[in-house]
Amino acid sequence: MSGKTVTRVHLSQALRKKTGLSRKESLGSIEAVLNEIVMVLKEDKSIKIPLFGVFFARQKKERMGRNPKTLKDAVISARKVAGFRVSRLMKDRIDLSLKKKKH
Repeated sequence: MSGKTVTRVHLSQALRKKTGLSRKESLGSIEAVLNEIVMVLKEDKSIKIPLFGVFFARQKKERMGRNPKTLKDAVISARKVAGFRVSRLMKDRIDLSLKKKKH
């Protein structure tokens, strides 16, 4: 799938093929996992998935920025953002798969 974005539907289809779940069950499973991740991040907790990575929430402070269209200074409000840190093993697995594709 070079250059394409994988969506919830793609993930659901892959889950369906591997587990034999119905279309509705597999999409429901994907939705349930994503909703749980959101709920945990809203509570300022992190989610560690061994061999995959860590989802986390962090607070960003208010800061000065610039409107790119008008070039006027603008205040960027404080906000909570989500982040993801990939595990070392996952980095290695991705790197290894890229090396195999080149050969």
